[in-house]
Amino acid sequence: MEEYIEVKCILEIVNYTGQGAYIAISIIDKSEKYIKTVYVFGNDKSWFSEMKLFWRNLRENNLFLDKDFYPLVDAISGPTISASERRMFQFKIPKNLFNSNYNLRIETAVEDKGYYVNDININLNPENLKKIYQGEGFINEIQFSALDK
Repeated sequence: MEEYIEVKCILEIVNYTGQGAYIAISIIDKSEKYIKTVYVFGNDKSWFSEMKLFWRNLRENNLFLDKDFYPLVDAISGPTISASERRMFQFKIPKNLFNSNYNLRIETAVEDKGYYVNDININLNPENLKKIYQGEGFINEIQFSALDK
């Protein structure tokens, strides 16, 4: 059985006018190659192209085919998250990806408002997943709490 760390989060989006934010939370290596996507806000994949690097990863790896798309992405959460909204959620990260030069990247995009490839980008280690971070774009704040399983 694969060992993992369960990560609980509280995410708060900045105040803006417009559509809900699409958010992809992925593990990337030091060359910024996508290793695993652990959570996605937004269930209409036609808008994933707003997150340009995430979309390129999906296209290049054939991860957007209708019947196979969602299992391959690993983690689809459902609807987008709107301005000023706060959401609690959780995801799992395999333990073997910790402390090995991997980062947790959170990309955000809002139609006609912008795209932030590194709204949050932190080194993937258990200590960093016990902190609060301010985003660079649509994320006002995200608070992590990691539980070893």
